[in-house]
Amino acid sequence: MEITRCYSKKISEILDAISKTEEKNILRAAHLIYKTVKQSKHVYVFGCTHSSILAEELYYRAGSLAIYEPIFAPGLSVATTRPLLTTYMERNEQYGIDIVKTSKLTEGDTLILISTSGKNAVPVSVAIESKNIGANVIAITSKAYEKYPSNHSSNKKLLNLDLDVIINNHVPAGDSVMELNGITMGPVSTIAGAFILHSISMEVAKIYIENGEQPKVLVSSNTPEGEKMNRKLLENKKIRDLFTLP
Repeated sequence: MEITRCYSKKISEILDAISKTEEKNILRAAHLIYKTVKQSKHVYVFGCTHSSILAEELYYRAGSLAIYEPIFAPGLSVATTRPLLTTYMERNEQYGIDIVKTSKLTEGDTLILISTSGKNAVPVSVAIESKNIGANVIAITSKAYEKYPSNHSSNKKLLNLDLDVIINNHVPAGDSVMELNGITMGPVSTIAGAFILHSISMEVAKIYIENGEQPKVLVSSNTPEGEKMNRKLLENKKIRDLFTLP
């Protein structure tokens, strides 16, 4: 089979597994997010290194709800930091605590936390500290890492913590799914994560609609009516502040 078709098949199998086994958790996450917003609290998204891509994926995104706020921490993005340093940074336990302490996250807010391995010190510390201050935590991680040791002093991974919702992204250990002459390529965690996040968003939108409300959804500014529709959306001060404040 050609590489592209084989890779497509592997991705389809993972997305199918998510849709079949994680539907209840996706719905639980959606109801928690809806409740959070209705209580005038905030929904934040955080991930380290390549998982931080998924925080960007929801924020100011065509087809996404205008409710998400990313937490971007210095040293944890390969776009702004030497890649090798990001690996060391995400193993710094105290830094995870400091990220939460210096964020706007407060009691009653909801944090969507993405970490496929779920074992590095920063995401584990962020999860623990977030729960300590009374925030809700939705974790997207992989059960394939159950047998791997944690880098956190508690010896716990996201899978072992008492979080509000844990969603298995069904990504294999090592992330990649294609074997090529003894090497592994074809990562899937970003695709799986985006699928889960947008599935949650659409379920949130459905809850709004079922309750007789219209969800606030951004559209592409590159379509004829898109910019006009977004300007209308931004007349809402709360939404405007979300996209204009530093």
